Amino acid sequence: MSLKSVKLVRLISGEELLGEVTVLDSGNVKLKNSCQVATSYADPTSATARIGLAPFLPYTNAKDGVEVQQNYIGFITEPVTELLNEYSKVFGSGLVLPDNALKAATSTSNHGFVKA
Repeated sequence: MSLKSVKLVRLISGEELLGEVTVLDSGNVKLKNSCQVATSYADPTSATARIGLAPFLPYTNAKDGVEVQQNYIGFITEPVTELLNEYSKVFGSGLVLPDNALKAATSTSNHGFVKA
């Protein structure tokens, strides 16, 4: 598995999926090792969202992935490094990508990740 093929896919239903993406000749997208990005507000006094990865279709035998028709896809984009690292812990080697030291020192983002 290459983390370069891992993308965030937003369906028109609002679901956000993270997985290995292959665009097929038909224009449809094949998602392999996919999971759903789940957002929760665990602390109601804070406006900070916590993000976790939840199984997507865990009750199926779709080991080779699922094909999503292109008209059901809102967009496909690159996930942030923190999300890729969580994905790698579940589906990959467990190795995490190093943070850019300069970017980490100046970053104001507050990504809170939890394991689902």
